Amino acid sequence: MELDLKYALVITAVVFAVLIAYGIIVLAH
Repeated sequence: MELDLKYALVITAVVFAVLIAYGIIVLAH
């Protein structure tokens, strides 16, 4: 269960990073 939680946190962090990067790219244009 501990590993599942860590993977979930990593996936969540990656998703947020992608969304933020996408938002910056959109605002840049």
